[in-house]
Amino acid sequence: MRSGDVKSFFRQQKAHAGSVKPTGGVSKKAAQPQQPRHHHKPAAQDLDGDAEDAMRRTRVEEEEERMGREFDMDMRYGPCLGLTRAQRWRRAAALGLVPPPAVIAVCSDDQPCLWEGRV
Repeated sequence: MRSGDVKSFFRQQKAHAGSVKPTGGVSKKAAQPQQPRHHHKPAAQDLDGDAEDAMRRTRVEEEEERMGREFDMDMRYGPCLGLTRAQRWRRAAALGLVPPPAVIAVCSDDQPCLWEGRV
């Protein structure tokens, strides 16, 4: 054997070399009935009033938290460490930076910024 001759070292052949794959026939998957792959989510009218209100509140809370996180990540309004979101918003407004008004509506004075305690 020559040095570096990989083909002679690995003398393998495919199991069905020269033969043609069979076509047609029935596979096992086709013979079994298919189950739907989607999950049914109940429509809003299917839920009772309390569950619908809870879902609506959850969506609103998630949207408010998303707005707060986006405000924390936006460095145009200055650093946020050591300040609550509301304090940072007021500081940005006092400096004329025009922070989004929706953020102050949802932030409380005791709500820390996203980075508080992590950095």
